[in-house]
Amino acid sequence: MKTREAGFTLIELLVVVAIIGVLTAIAVPGLNYALRKANINAVAGEGKALYVAFTTFYLDNNYYPNASSNPAFQLDSFEPLRSTGYYRGNVNPRLVNNRADAFDSPNDMGSNQEFWLQLTPKADPDVQIIIANSDNAPMANGQWLDGVYLFDNGTLTQIGDYR
Repeated sequence: MKTREAGFTLIELLVVVAIIGVLTAIAVPGLNYALRKANINAVAGEGKALYVAFTTFYLDNNYYPNASSNPAFQLDSFEPLRSTGYYRGNVNPRLVNNRADAFDSPNDMGSNQEFWLQLTPKADPDVQIIIANSDNAPMANGQWLDGVYLFDNGTLTQIGDYR
């Protein structure tokens, strides 16, 4: 009489591997989406800190930093906001090229009475974060923006409304 040894059959092992494969195929896209959204939200959070920095700078100086101020506004260091203590964050590692994309302090409302700053998160270069108190901001089509906005899939949404 032959006794059967304890253990798993090849079929049982293949079934387990298949189940793990299916679960992985379901979980990985969800995880990638969650990571993308978390990184975009981190940039948006830094955007809110930058908006407060610009606003506070304006309240103290009666103008926004601009390209001709001393020191001039810098896309890579956020000067003069950083050296004057208005901005202490570190959004650069989360941005494409480790810097903001564009900035302007238009003069159509008077000398440096408005501003906009554009950021592109590394997590998704198709998304733009716009920080503004201006009607000249990119993607705004002349609409007055006041706050932090997300431009994604052709839609501009204020960050407080982003889900």
